[in-house]
Amino acid sequence: MCSIIVADGNSSLDEVYEMLDKLTHRGPDAFGVYYNGNVYYNRPLYDFDNSENKTNDEVILAHNLLSIVGDNVVQPLFSSQLTLVANAEIYNSDELIEKYNLFTDSDCEVMLKVIEHYYNGDLKEAVLNTLEELDGDYAFCIYDHKDYMIVRDRMGVKPVYYSTESDKFISASEKKAFKSSSNVSSLNPRWAIYNGQLMKISDEYKRCEEFGDIDEFKHNLKDALIKAVDKRSKNLDKVALLFSAGVDSTLIAVILKELDVDFTAYTIGTSNSQDLEFAKKTADDMQIPLKYNVISKEDVEYYFEPTLNAIEDNNLMKLGVGMAIKMASKLASLDDNKVILSGQGADELFAGYNRYKNKINSPQELLDELSHDLNSMYHVNLERDDKAVMSNSMELRVPFLDRNVVDFACKIPLKYLIDSPEDNLRKHILRDVAYELGVPHDIAYRPKKAAQYGTGIDKIIRKKLLKEEKYQKLLSSTISHK
Repeated sequence: MCSIIVADGNSSLDEVYEMLDKLTHRGPDAFGVYYNGNVYYNRPLYDFDNSENKTNDEVILAHNLLSIVGDNVVQPLFSSQLTLVANAEIYNSDELIEKYNLFTDSDCEVMLKVIEHYYNGDLKEAVLNTLEELDGDYAFCIYDHKDYMIVRDRMGVKPVYYSTESDKFISASEKKAFKSSSNVSSLNPRWAIYNGQLMKISDEYKRCEEFGDIDEFKHNLKDALIKAVDKRSKNLDKVALLFSAGVDSTLIAVILKELDVDFTAYTIGTSNSQDLEFAKKTADDMQIPLKYNVISKEDVEYYFEPTLNAIEDNNLMKLGVGMAIKMASKLASLDDNKVILSGQGADELFAGYNRYKNKINSPQELLDELSHDLNSMYHVNLERDDKAVMSNSMELRVPFLDRNVVDFACKIPLKYLIDSPEDNLRKHILRDVAYELGVPHDIAYRPKKAAQYGTGIDKIIRKKLLKEEKYQKLLSSTISHK
């Protein structure tokens, strides 16, 4: 939806404006800055004289806006006591509006008002109480003119990075906002930053089996998934879907159809690549509106460096996945979509990766590995996906990482996920639910193939591009932040 920037009093206004400029792709519609006790909207840097360029306050807050739905008021938002910058989608905002008798349809303003409701001079207590009420994906900084606190949602769907280099505290939505990324860290979503210091605010996710009837588990899972998709698509004129015709994305498509949501699926792939062929056939069979691009070596060459710069990571696997997402979301952006859904998270929740089957005879080890992977998603997958999509000025939403879906999935017995060490399908309960909700049998029980392989991108990169010195240097060099 947006980008946020937080800088302590050791930073100057021109430094903050430089960061805003680097993150314009995350919010091209408007921008705002809080400093020296005032909020300024869409005011260019040259409009300030030099005497105003150094803050007398503890922090400078800045924000780029991507307008999607509702009031989408330009930020920072402020009240008599608090100032807020947020990158957020709050899916229970209607309930909070009713509960607190608010007069707004801006998710971020709802957050500010709820924090204000709990605020009695203790910012930390007010934020922690508010987090108990929020259902959504968010990253925000709240400031009461003596203390500030930076928080992201517990899964880490929305990114937050920070640095304390050169005695300055700086935080932003992407690494490229920083002059140097060498000392930039990603904020663990179960921790917050309070006045420049880390503090733990919640426990890590922990898998713990709760045994029960398979039919009851499937019923509850269906209900949670339908509600998760509904939350992320309501009040939108149209929605895009990253579509590989695997069980995860096809299940989301089925639910979108059941909810009567106006959506289009988007995919890319080389000629005759597995994902593209399955996507075309599945969309035709199920009457799913589909748009696709057949990509070539030239397309992969064209997207190589922009994808590296977008995802801020030169890991070869992340590059292949990130490029597939960047290409597909670019196609969706050409249709003026602002929101795109993804099946990200299903493999970590429902034991989809092949390596999981090797530990099915050591249940505790498998539970620990699943817990670790879920807790690591924010820096392994989610930040990559968010930045690949946001490079096209779109917002990514991930129904499988809805808090109720995650909490429920953490309780599912392993026997409903994997049959044996020879199980090449895995995540059986999700496949059964998908089939029962209307996903065709051959798709519901289609073996997993990672995006970089299913699209043909990885093959082009490894067998063609990396034979050229130009691409070897790009991959091994420090990522450009231009």
